[in-house]
Amino acid sequence: MNTPISDFLEKYTTSGALRLHMPGHNGATPHDITEIEGADSLYETDRTKSIIGESEKNAAELFGADRTCYSCGGSTLAIQAALAILKSQGCKTIAASRYSHKSLISAAALLHMNVKWLYPEEYLSADVDYSGSALDGCDAVFMTNIDYLGGVCRLPNTKLPVVCDNAHGAYLKFVDKTKFGEKYLHPTEFGFPVMSAESAHKTLPVLTGGAYLHFAGGADFTRAKEMMAAFGSSSPSYLMLESLDKFNKFITERPDAVNFACEAVANLKRKLEGFEIPIKESDPLRVVVNAYEYGYNGFNYADKLRQNGVECEMSDRNHAVLLFSAATTHRDCQRALTAMSLIPQKKPIPKAVYPVLKPKAALPAYDAMFMPQKKVPLAKAIGFVCGGIIAPCPPCVPLVMPGEIISDEAAEALRLYNVKEVAVITKVR
Repeated sequence: MNTPISDFLEKYTTSGALRLHMPGHNGATPHDITEIEGADSLYETDRTKSIIGESEKNAAELFGADRTCYSCGGSTLAIQAALAILKSQGCKTIAASRYSHKSLISAAALLHMNVKWLYPEEYLSADVDYSGSALDGCDAVFMTNIDYLGGVCRLPNTKLPVVCDNAHGAYLKFVDKTKFGEKYLHPTEFGFPVMSAESAHKTLPVLTGGAYLHFAGGADFTRAKEMMAAFGSSSPSYLMLESLDKFNKFITERPDAVNFACEAVANLKRKLEGFEIPIKESDPLRVVVNAYEYGYNGFNYADKLRQNGVECEMSDRNHAVLLFSAATTHRDCQRALTAMSLIPQKKPIPKAVYPVLKPKAALPAYDAMFMPQKKVPLAKAIGFVCGGIIAPCPPCVPLVMPGEIISDEAAEALRLYNVKEVAVITKVR
């Protein structure tokens, strides 16, 4: 498959042209350019005669999408654009899992949209029940395909517009489902119209910030570029665009790369069972260690890994999460196994209980976010109305939303993430 963006950058950087244009480093990073003649503009792309449009078309074909738009602002920009498209279609209220990424609530607040929260049975799970009256009063659905602990969610076919946060699942399009699980679908395989926001950089060999907004199953993409421009930088990174462009060639030339990585991780999981290291069921490119069963809280287990030369994706009181990618090799997995096997097993400790919070809302989030507020110690915030998005990172999932009352239970959950102070609204209690 051709790489029109990369080819253009290489041709320009070897031309010897005097760079009297941005960026200011004057070519110190040769492929980092701006929208010069021939480079096109990310948000004003004519697919029939532009290098970005051609590259996006290549990506759409690979992912089975009707249309693919590149993002240089991660899945966050893709989610913002998707919600703006919904807004333009008259959407006022979205149904979403309580444990959605903070970009959902910030985008909804900026667009003056309401979110109807659907609650899972377990903290951080994206798996919620969309049946019955769950979608009553809603104009659209926001779902998460792969959650932070590798769980999945399935949405029955619905007539409502659907936005899918597939940030952790871009690689799923290239997974052999017969080997690694029929439930690990890519959104373009759902069988109904969907806008899918996904971070290429999380599990594919793409630079940080490189992402996609896919439209599949007949989802309307007519205003996609316009809405991406409304939130995205007018100076998108050509280094990110080039890495997205190069992935098209990578996966064309190495169509089994993802499956090779999945097999390496599956082999690691089998070996971990032999070492009696407890792990949680998760998607094919993730290992979630139940650290509490091994005698550690997740933070301490992550520290032990770090001492053994391995940096994990995230940890909490109960788990340590190791995230692999399409570039993962058996050698990488062997290094992970060695590091984990060097951690001595201890007596299991009690599992920390993260409650599924259902705070009462005193104000809409789109009002609360922009009201006067101040930061106070967590212990003094109880009873006040939350002003900001309290989302410890990782996983960047809000525990308390703007406009919600901070209860004793909410404060205890925040303590589990070592939150010391929060922003509260000063005029409402």
